[in-house]
Amino acid sequence: MPYKTIVVHVSDKRRAESILAPAMQLAAKNNAHLVGLHAYASMPAPPIPVPFTSEVLSRIVADVHQNAESIAATFYRLTSGQPFTSEWHLQQLPQTELASAVMREGRAADLIVAGQTDSDWDLSPMLDFPERLALESGRPVLVIPYVGAYENIGRNIVIAWKGSREAARAVFDALPLLEAAENVTILEFKERGNRSDSLAPDTSIAAALARHGIKPVIYSSAAPDIDIGDEILSRLVDLGADLLVMGAYGHSRMRELVFGGVTRHIARHMTVPTLFSH
Repeated sequence: MPYKTIVVHVSDKRRAESILAPAMQLAAKNNAHLVGLHAYASMPAPPIPVPFTSEVLSRIVADVHQNAESIAATFYRLTSGQPFTSEWHLQQLPQTELASAVMREGRAADLIVAGQTDSDWDLSPMLDFPERLALESGRPVLVIPYVGAYENIGRNIVIAWKGSREAARAVFDALPLLEAAENVTILEFKERGNRSDSLAPDTSIAAALARHGIKPVIYSSAAPDIDIGDEILSRLVDLGADLLVMGAYGHSRMRELVFGGVTRHIARHMTVPTLFSH
């Protein structure tokens, strides 16, 4: 089943084109409806003294508004005359509600597209939250790296397979992409064991994909958890992959969901767009 509704969350004017390009590519391929969305925080006068002058606060507010206006202009410019339908949503909300607002939009979509968290951007702690989208939205989330251009993705796809619920969700959430791919590779990660057949590949997921007309190649590995993230990144380079599909693993900490080790490593160091499902 193709993606028919795609929500793309754009947070940063500098990355707007790089995030919109793959979302538009998928909308065109699937004849989908594309919803562009930017959510930003209203900043009323703080109720307690803060170490900022009114001039500094005014400049921050102006930067946030200018960022929003620039993103909207980029969306309208890029989607004008495209073969798919599109609409633009701009929401101004309290900072604590930004991620929830994007998730509300995204839960009515087949796919959410968002940018990777950019730790070097001053507004990132406020406006970037792909981890929350991946863990809490209930929808597959395609995260686009903040470095590079990705106008054409999905020709050479790598699946990080673990036989878990999250990995299974990711594979079947990615079916529209996998069915259109030229090459699909399954990287299967197993725990080290004493049995000589411990590295024998699990062919069940490959057989299931074959019934969809997909013919993946399988590689099995017994790398310890601490090394899996680096091994995935290394294999992506070796295989010339342009898309990674993997489960998003998380756990609760202080009433919030945070990524587990391997997922966190990929989210921080990704080199290709990555589809996460939880």
